[in-house]
Amino acid sequence: MAYSPTEVNEKYWRQLTEAASKNLQERMKELDSSDDFHRDDSFLGNKATNHMMYKLETLYSKDGHRAYEFLVEYDKWEPTVGIYYGVKGLVLKGNLDEEIAIFNAEWNLLVNEVLYVLNNIFPEKDFTHRFKPTNNANDNTYWPFWISLYEDEDIKEVAARATIVIRNIYNRFLQGKSFIRHKIDTKKLKTNTAFTKDAYIEFVKSLKTDDNYKAFKLFRGRLLSKDFDYIERNDTYEVCWTVKITNVEFAFLWAEFCKHIGLVKDGANSIPWLYVTKIFVNKDGEPFKDNLKKQYSNPTITKAKNITDSEKRRREIEARRRIAKIFG
Repeated sequence: MAYSPTEVNEKYWRQLTEAASKNLQERMKELDSSDDFHRDDSFLGNKATNHMMYKLETLYSKDGHRAYEFLVEYDKWEPTVGIYYGVKGLVLKGNLDEEIAIFNAEWNLLVNEVLYVLNNIFPEKDFTHRFKPTNNANDNTYWPFWISLYEDEDIKEVAARATIVIRNIYNRFLQGKSFIRHKIDTKKLKTNTAFTKDAYIEFVKSLKTDDNYKAFKLFRGRLLSKDFDYIERNDTYEVCWTVKITNVEFAFLWAEFCKHIGLVKDGANSIPWLYVTKIFVNKDGEPFKDNLKKQYSNPTITKAKNITDSEKRRREIEARRRIAKIFG
């Protein structure tokens, strides 16, 4: 769709951009409390009024031609680009084309080391395809690469930590350190889901045996029946059931079911909560998370041990009665 720079378009662009940018600016301000980074919205002595920049200590090439700023940056008028981080090269002397070529050559030597170290530090992330090439070299500045901070990533835990790592590698390189080339193993990162067919398959595996799975299908069928009416199918998700009884009732019912089929022994502290919470939601349609485990451990709001123990025994007896009725 073509953009027409009319007064109305300009008005809405500004309003919508400012609204979208507000949250990202707040995320950037989390770095105010960092001991390693300092706020410096400038480059080569020029004020960068559109940008927020948090920087580590600058490094310099031995010939004095190049400076290396390691920073987390955000353009307040580019919320769709988001927050990004890496190394910004500053050309202090010499021919711009030649200095940019050096920045690129250095990065080609270091990318393997940076990738290897970041992938080791973040086992559940893969940086293989996250180094983005720059599309400009304005005002004697040049990014050899940059990395986008994902929306679900913590700016301190990921962006700040990764930038410190990158600076350390560059610092060693500029001091004359050479790096061996590492073999980078391909990461097969699994996307863990809940309330999907994959989550249900994982749940079935957690039951360990075919007999246990058959028992669960009977258990589920009875809970769905008019005789009980404890759960109902939730069509919002691929595979999900809504629990219509209270959280604490379902927690004890699930625990007694696991004991009934021999998945855990009576009194054992090993009731499997994880996978069941990925196929059932509570009566308000919300995920249980660790609520079932907490409810089972302490089914009363009081902290008095004798009252808690008494209530737990009562809940267990009631859940056993229901299990006996289901499988009777």
